[in-house]
Amino acid sequence: MKNIKKYMLAIALGFGLVSCSNYTDGFNENPNSFTSAPGDLIVGQAELEVIKLSASNASRFAGIFTDQFTGEDRQYILVDRYDVTTGDFNDEWDDIYVDGLAQAQQARKSGEEAGNELLVGVSEIMEAILIGETASLWGDVPYSTANDILNNPHPTYDSQQSVLDAAQKLLSDAIGRVGDAEVVSVYGTPFVGNGAKWAEIAHTLKARYYLVAKDYANALAHAQMGINSPDGSLLSSHRADAGARNLYYQFLIDEREGYLGATGSNLHNLLDGTRDRYLDTPGDTLRLPVYFDGNKLNSNPGGYFAIDASFPIVSYIENKLIEAEAAARTGGDALTPFNEVRDHLASVYGGDFPHSSASGDDLIKQILEEKYCSLPGSLQIFHDVRRTKNMIDVPIKGTGFTTIPQRFYYPQIEISTNDNFPGLVDLFEPTPVNK
Repeated sequence: MKNIKKYMLAIALGFGLVSCSNYTDGFNENPNSFTSAPGDLIVGQAELEVIKLSASNASRFAGIFTDQFTGEDRQYILVDRYDVTTGDFNDEWDDIYVDGLAQAQQARKSGEEAGNELLVGVSEIMEAILIGETASLWGDVPYSTANDILNNPHPTYDSQQSVLDAAQKLLSDAIGRVGDAEVVSVYGTPFVGNGAKWAEIAHTLKARYYLVAKDYANALAHAQMGINSPDGSLLSSHRADAGARNLYYQFLIDEREGYLGATGSNLHNLLDGTRDRYLDTPGDTLRLPVYFDGNKLNSNPGGYFAIDASFPIVSYIENKLIEAEAAARTGGDALTPFNEVRDHLASVYGGDFPHSSASGDDLIKQILEEKYCSLPGSLQIFHDVRRTKNMIDVPIKGTGFTTIPQRFYYPQIEISTNDNFPGLVDLFEPTPVNK
């Protein structure tokens, strides 16, 4: 795990979207005597932390908690039983606040000083993802007084809803700044763009966090303005070079081989037919081997977790399924966006992904289950299962539990150092928006 930050730094230096000279323009010749860094470089660090939050330890824990994956060796056997400690979440908290949020805020400041509207907007989008996910995972968290150690060495905690509202405000402002700019317009980005536009991404993110807050009307409105084609998805960029590899691959092959698998997992059972789907999906027989190699996560060439495989950060599939669920809950047209996803999956995997003609709760279950099956390792699945009170019946692991974990533990580093820490909350206590 200690190698992750070295890997991420190497990724930052290794992406081939621009020449390395772009990173060094304006630096002093003596690398040890520079006094500032360009905002475009600083925002790259925030982007890397967004990727790490989306596809590293938090993703693996969420995938185990929702039984997409299973913990199969050493401490991951304990994670599979929900036997986690406050210390297990130290790295995520540090990455979010120190290596991610602080960098996004500094990049935003640099953009404001330079009059660079695009840089300000992209920085706001990264900040919104970081605080939106932090609030979604932990509930009440520091934000308004965070990262100001001189004036607020012990930051206070803001309510979960107020932090989600702050993310919405950032995203609204960002949309007005980024215009029609594409992802590749920010040099050095560690993302695959494929024509992705920042404004559409921001609208999808607004839909995501309105969904978390159960504001389905606003979730629908912004999903309809969000990512409208598969090429618009925001994906992490990876290569086979050391330091630029897919983060799941790094964990599965380079670091902790055998720890994480899918033996008997609910996701594996849904795809191989052991468990019936809410909507019969013959095409799953072709999707299954892309995700899994037997009972292992498929890290082979062409696999979902391959060395050079991109990982979805904000995707077309997520957006369309948000639109479908929100429409189903508000009386709108849910079948069109849902069936568009089914058509897209048929084009990706081959095989038959039949359309739905369901309605009511039956349709909502089909939508939620398709999202569960289509986004392995996504934090959004953890959010969905908790928000809907496990409407799709994800199996409960461990002994004597009646629910999956409802949050991440506050980390030990926060307990030990912040005098305003409000007190430990049980792993199975729902966050405020899910009560």
